[in-house]
Amino acid sequence: MSAVSLAATLVTADVHKPDHPVVQSQEFLAKSLAERTKGEWQVVVKHSGELGTESAVLEKVRKGELDMARINMGVLADTVPAAKLMSLPYLFRSREHMWKVLKGDFGKRLGRELEATGAVALTFYDSGTRSFYSVKKAIRTRQDFEGMRVRVQPSPVYRDLITGLGATPVPLPYDKVVGALRDGEIDAAENNLPSYVGSEHYKYARYLSLDEHSMVPEVLLISKKAWDRLGAQQQAHLTSAAEASAEFMGKLWAAKERESLDAARKAGVTIVEKKQMSLTGIEGAATKLYTTYITDPADLDTVIKIMQSR
Repeated sequence: MSAVSLAATLVTADVHKPDHPVVQSQEFLAKSLAERTKGEWQVVVKHSGELGTESAVLEKVRKGELDMARINMGVLADTVPAAKLMSLPYLFRSREHMWKVLKGDFGKRLGRELEATGAVALTFYDSGTRSFYSVKKAIRTRQDFEGMRVRVQPSPVYRDLITGLGATPVPLPYDKVVGALRDGEIDAAENNLPSYVGSEHYKYARYLSLDEHSMVPEVLLISKKAWDRLGAQQQAHLTSAAEASAEFMGKLWAAKERESLDAARKAGVTIVEKKQMSLTGIEGAATKLYTTYITDPADLDTVIKIMQSR
């Protein structure tokens, strides 16, 4: 295939609004790419779900109907085995651990599996860590979950995790969570810090336990069809601009997290640091699920190696 013509326009899609760090980062990519190519390339960012849900735009990227899209890794779990493994609770000890794994052999495997579905990973964006927050008491140990009603995402793994911890999982749409916390329909939920504060969950769930049970990054994808139309130099320009946007996004997200944590603290939220929690029993309940949801012995070996890696 011949390289894409100069003065090219690439369209990327996102469900978030313009002020969200991932949208700002794609705008940063557009500016960076224009500078690197002396204005020969233009990237147009379609935000606020203009082109559809994450699942919908992912399908368009895979078919080559859309150039690029930012997708949460969790959306890929049903079709990309490596992405499913990344969604396991308590797989990573820290974000530094997660990034190290992504830059190693596992990240290469993830890239191959994505490409087999029709998409190429340009870069990964930090989407923070998810932690539990509760209404009546702080979660510090496994026993604290007993009797609670905990909102979960529509995920069998997290449904079974909450059940295993002695609580009742309550699947709810995200926009219903704040009302459920306020009205006592649920006792706890989980999310990242900016969402916890930005969605006003902190006003009703006054205990925040920073267990960091989930670390699932975002991925910026380009259609394999679009990627193959680019020449080697053009691919290099796009990759460099994408990596620069990931660094930019990391700084934005870190600032957003600090701002959110400060806001929660000033509002009187009780914050339980990870080191103040007894996670042995909680993590034990999570890792018991691994053998249930990982049927391939090779994948189970991969997960064990990730957990043991330094």
